[in-house]
Amino acid sequence: MRTTYRFLRAHVLQRLIPRSRLAFNPRKPVEIAGYLSMAVGVGESARLCAGALSEAGRAISLSDVSTHPDEKSFAGWTSSRLSTELPGSRIWHLNPPMLPRAILKKGVANFTRAFNIGYFAWELEVVPAEWRNAMRYMNAIFVPSEFTRRTIAPLTKAPVIVVPHPVTEAPATDGMRERFGIEKDAFLVSFIFSAGSSINRKNPQAAIEAFRLFAAEAPSAFLLMKASGDVNKDEALSALVASVAGDARIRIVTDRLSNADINGIIRSSDAYLSLHRSEGFGLTVAEAIMQGTPVISTAWSGTADFCDPDNTCQVASSLIPVVDNHPEFAGLEGAVWADPSPQAAAAHLSDIFRAPELAQEKAERARAFLLRYLAENSYEKALQALAAMQAS
Repeated sequence: MRTTYRFLRAHVLQRLIPRSRLAFNPRKPVEIAGYLSMAVGVGESARLCAGALSEAGRAISLSDVSTHPDEKSFAGWTSSRLSTELPGSRIWHLNPPMLPRAILKKGVANFTRAFNIGYFAWELEVVPAEWRNAMRYMNAIFVPSEFTRRTIAPLTKAPVIVVPHPVTEAPATDGMRERFGIEKDAFLVSFIFSAGSSINRKNPQAAIEAFRLFAAEAPSAFLLMKASGDVNKDEALSALVASVAGDARIRIVTDRLSNADINGIIRSSDAYLSLHRSEGFGLTVAEAIMQGTPVISTAWSGTADFCDPDNTCQVASSLIPVVDNHPEFAGLEGAVWADPSPQAAAAHLSDIFRAPELAQEKAERARAFLLRYLAENSYEKALQALAAMQAS
């Protein structure tokens, strides 16, 4: 039944949605539509967008189309901060498989009354048919990285503009080491990931292997992973947790933590290790950079926009065919992603362990670069670019 619905959604519903004929109007408010009250990556993407545009002085309104609302995820927004005027444009922080349900919920007539911008965070160089079908009804597309832009731009006549997630130095809870029983002088390595975003793509198995190679020479080392997901329902996550059972120096936390708690883990770490196979942007890598933590990262895909050998430890990778049962990535012919070397990552961990001052200098360069990069590629600048295109 689910397979039938996915087929209908990809090839029928996506083709039935009409494209708005309205031009972009820079003087009217911008509506942000997405999973605003859900603790998921696309929800955080929408919340970051709302915060950035509001801070830039742009009149905004919000449309929460969450399937499983959790009010804690979007606390602090009041009607006094929002416009009641009808929006002239709308940014959809939803990937194509999520769009038909949300658009039908709001109403097709409502959809065509605004200039629609899709914020599409795709992670591979081959694009599924459903994504290609969704591009035809978007008036413009924002993407989180140059990697994604290069993939999507040839498939649409709409403008495709790079707008990275507007990461900020968010509050971080103190005392996270103590909360998880990690010694103050332990060399702490961390990684944050969502199992629902394809555990193979996030590749925590490689991070565990790299840590174990490094830990042989560093008795004080500790690996703390925070995974979003349900071990009782997700077999791959359950197997990952079982693979470290009995290892006193590795812990995988699946409890619900606040953003401040997660930032607290990252800030108290000596290194942040992301051996992702592919990222559309690499939000947790950027968050680690903002917290001033030295980063080890796969040298491929979205993170390449703000990570280089001068500011982070880059793990060179060969490219291998994508093999995954995640519905977004299964059966994508010709798709490849990275296969980062755990041995190379372990060597980088050793470098940071032996020369923490040099690692910290690198982390400071990374933060300075990221701040400049985000300022130069903001939502406000992207909207101004659309207005300039419209005027010409």
